[in-house]
Amino acid sequence: MAVRIRLKRLGRRNLPYWRICATDKRAARDGRVIEELGHYDPHLANPDKIAIDRERVVHWLKAGGWPSKTVTELLGHVGIGPKGDEIPPRPWGKQKKGPPPKAVERLAAEKAKADAEAAQAEAGGGDASAPAAEASDASS
Repeated sequence: MAVRIRLKRLGRRNLPYWRICATDKRAARDGRVIEELGHYDPHLANPDKIAIDRERVVHWLKAGGWPSKTVTELLGHVGIGPKGDEIPPRPWGKQKKGPPPKAVERLAAEKAKADAEAAQAEAGGGDASAPAAEASDASS
């Protein structure tokens, strides 16, 4: 029998709650399970989102159970690798990425150009105001 470690959906509409189960590969998602290994509630605070029985999860992984992709990610958050070995826990939350490199270069070039124009206007500020004053005197 091929054993998969996957999620079983519970809860209600728009408020899902998942159980982590060892189940036969051919069984339906919410069907009969061999053993329930823990639960995952995405609506709780980060450390409380997942609760598992580590010994049983490691037992099933060592016995040849295949974790689903989602279960592999969840186990990574609690420090269990896909083969049942200990790994450093991954932090919760999305890692914020910076802007793309080309955008950083473009923004730096635009800022340098704006700084150069401001410095030029400041350096030539005395000369630029004198012709404006002469033009207003001539029109009077």
